[in-house]
Amino acid sequence: MHLTEEQLNEYLDEATTERAEIELHLSSCDKCAARLSTLQNLFTELDSLPELALSRDLAAPFTPRPSLPAQLPKFLTLTASLQAAIALAAIIIAAPFVIPLIPAIETSTLTTLLFEVQSQWTAWLDMLSQFQMPAMPEIPILEMSSLLMALAGVSVLWVLGNGLLLRNQMK
Repeated sequence: MHLTEEQLNEYLDEATTERAEIELHLSSCDKCAARLSTLQNLFTELDSLPELALSRDLAAPFTPRPSLPAQLPKFLTLTASLQAAIALAAIIIAAPFVIPLIPAIETSTLTTLLFEVQSQWTAWLDMLSQFQMPAMPEIPILEMSSLLMALAGVSVLWVLGNGLLLRNQMK
């Protein structure tokens, strides 16, 4: 039985725990000793070769590239900040109207909490099924309330901002 290539390489690298057994085998097996000598000559020749620079970087196709630049563009930061500010303002304006509709739930166990959530959900669904939109009188555009005008203006700005973002993404 002859030594494997792995055993010979580990012996040359001094990374084997079977050093004594390999040396004993090499002293009795001319074929394995010749293979070891060939490997030693090969590594000596490789070490004597000059260092050459590559003409191109072979690792470039395999290195991960960041998907976004390190710093976001100013227009993107500004648009996101404006949208966050508008959303926060909308929540603050809507809070007084929404908070009274949410009943206070005082529960001691998860079962009673889930039961109350289910009953509230059912009550809301019943209320929505009976809801009827009142007849809206015709209002000329000039008499529209300032809140609706502000909402329309904010919506237009939001759509334009997102349009700019998408336009830059499609290029």
